Amino acid sequence: MDPQFVSGLEHYLQKLASASDTESIQTATKVLSEQYYARAECIPALLTISTESQEWQVRQLAAVELRKRIPKYWEDIDDGLQQRMRETILKAIVDETNDLTRHGLARVISSIARSDVPNQKWGDLIQFLYKCCQSPTAAHREIGVYVLDSLFESIPDMMSAHMQHLFELFSALVSDPESLVVQVTTVEALGKIADFIEPEDRSAISKFQGLVPAMVQVLQKCLATNEEDLASRCFEVFNGMLILETPLLNRHFGDLIEFSINVGGNEELDDNLRIMALNFLVWTAT
Repeated sequence: MDPQFVSGLEHYLQKLASASDTESIQTATKVLSEQYYARAECIPALLTISTESQEWQVRQLAAVELRKRIPKYWEDIDDGLQQRMRETILKAIVDETNDLTRHGLARVISSIARSDVPNQKWGDLIQFLYKCCQSPTAAHREIGVYVLDSLFESIPDMMSAHMQHLFELFSALVSDPESLVVQVTTVEALGKIADFIEPEDRSAISKFQGLVPAMVQVLQKCLATNEEDLASRCFEVFNGMLILETPLLNRHFGDLIEFSINVGGNEELDDNLRIMALNFLVWTAT
């Protein structure tokens, strides 16, 4: 990899990350598009910058741009370099301290997996993520479940084949003792699993229904701490399950309605949170 290419690419990413006027943004974007993003070499270069740049804003921007270009160029990278890049990004994502950059790298992993997994590559990815989810470090658990959640969008068939293991893993993570973010992201991942449970799969339905009370407890924690964004993400999952053909909420339907009525009528809560609860009631009636 040409060091000058990497240096030049990082220079213009820095300009773009710090630009405060339209002209500077357009100039940097034009140079990047014409001189860097038109070549497959941008893939390893962007990974280097996303994992080694001193400025988190530049690392995060490089990760975003890398994800965009994986579909176009990944297959043009030779196998040896691909493997080194896989190893690099898995190490980097657990070492990264900035949340936005970690999430950007997670999306890169998801994009690579979309290409790799159907071609029987990156076979150790899921096991790596399982280990992250079982790590004693909360940040590692957060990124493990976040990547698993994103993989439902890129390789849904493979993820649904792991449903039994995921139920076991998520049953622990939804009650994570340390991180509310882990709990909420697990609720979202369970929402993705819900899409793949068939109405005749009684075993999966029973297992999922057994996790609903824990999912509600996560929402209750979000409400109690006025975490509006996290609560909104949980309500979105529950709203989505209401329109599924598979009856995943039926066993707890009465409790959910009562819970939503109580939240909607609680004047001590933020108005937006109360509206979310009332919207859930509207969904139950449609």
